[in-house]
Amino acid sequence: MKNLTFNGIVARLVTIAIVSLMTISCSKDNAPEKSDYNLITNFTFKKSENPSLSEDCSSFQGLYTLYVTVPEGSDITALKPEITISPKATIKINDVVVSGAMPTLNFTEAVNIKVTSESGKNRLLKVLVKPGRKQVDRIVYEFMSTFSIPGVSIAISKDGQTVYESGLGFSIVENDVRVKPDHLFRLASISKQFTTLCIMKLYEEGKLTVDDTVFGPGGHLEQEFPNVKATDKAAKVTIRDFLSHTSGWPSDPDPMFTSGFKGKTLDERILYMLDIEPGARGVNHDYYNLGFGVLGKIVEKLSGKKFEVFMKEILATAGVTDIHVGGDRSQRRANEAVYYSQDGTNGYGNEMDVIAAAGGIIASSREMLKVLYHIDGLPNIPDIITPETRTLFLTKHEFCERYALGWRTNHWRYPGAVFHTGNLAGTAVMWVMEPRYNCVILCNSRSYIDGFNDNLYYLMTDLLKEAKITW
Repeated sequence: MKNLTFNGIVARLVTIAIVSLMTISCSKDNAPEKSDYNLITNFTFKKSENPSLSEDCSSFQGLYTLYVTVPEGSDITALKPEITISPKATIKINDVVVSGAMPTLNFTEAVNIKVTSESGKNRLLKVLVKPGRKQVDRIVYEFMSTFSIPGVSIAISKDGQTVYESGLGFSIVENDVRVKPDHLFRLASISKQFTTLCIMKLYEEGKLTVDDTVFGPGGHLEQEFPNVKATDKAAKVTIRDFLSHTSGWPSDPDPMFTSGFKGKTLDERILYMLDIEPGARGVNHDYYNLGFGVLGKIVEKLSGKKFEVFMKEILATAGVTDIHVGGDRSQRRANEAVYYSQDGTNGYGNEMDVIAAAGGIIASSREMLKVLYHIDGLPNIPDIITPETRTLFLTKHEFCERYALGWRTNHWRYPGAVFHTGNLAGTAVMWVMEPRYNCVILCNSRSYIDGFNDNLYYLMTDLLKEAKITW
């Protein structure tokens, strides 16, 4: 070293530094990248590991939820899963690190799983296990996952007897509250069938006929809206016209649900309607929500009671006691679902007291089947209406092939049946009353993806098809 010049020493040091940097760089380039994979590739309950099970039970994986239906009667308080995750990933179950054999767990509540990749990326999943019929539940799981529906309640009957009821997913997502068959859901336009029932009971009491006029001289609401003259088209509109959506008033704008009417009373909305001259009545079907608001007002006048009170009195004769007019989130009942809107809509934007007779009722799938038992015309359970009345409101309208009085009818998917759907932000529901089978579907969200409404029909079709195969 002593023979080197100063410049030579500097050059030697620079060479060493460059070689060192190249060595470090090459070392980094050759280091394997850490995996980002954090999947659950298998979640199964093996019969061999779980004596209470009669068969192996695989899972259905949604975006954030694993659903597993085990055979009815299975003990879900102590089940040992078989779980496979991505290579080099780690797993926590209910915040406890698991390595080696899986623990036996209580699945009566949601179980939380966190899978962490080698690189540190986390995937969080909730596992929901329930006893039931996997062929039926899987149909619903697929629908829920496709359309991001947190919770669904279904109930199916045959010949006036419940053959299957099930709650799937979450009634309240934030608190992991699971759906039960007695959870209340908003019914949206299925409320109209309850209003129809009220009108039919008033008909049976001799207080109205469906061909009575509503406004103008001699109309049931003549005093409430005195400005309607005998020569006005509005004076010719009948109760039947509103029940069948053939009043002649256009559905656009919709004073019952258009945001511009928010804060208006029902009477103010009706006055707005009366300022618009209707078209020809009794001919063209144009779905008109406010018409059922008018019918609710008639119910209150002729019964002398609040709409909800009169409805509950009728339902009580069928042993139905847990159907109500809903409220906002602060008024949510203890067993009522929370409604989850999509695409920026507001699941709590509707004034339920105003829309009560058109879309404001809440009920459970269990209670709704009870209602159907008492109006389905089958001999094993007495109906709360006469056969004449039943025929009256279920016969299709003269000029509308697909609608009767308050009920849809003559759909090729449900031959011989009547049915109805309902949609609000945060709500999608449907029920079908067939000659032997009835089915109810209640969801606490609705999607705006193209095809959602059609898929609700497909879901109902598949459930009824499975019921007819199984029961």
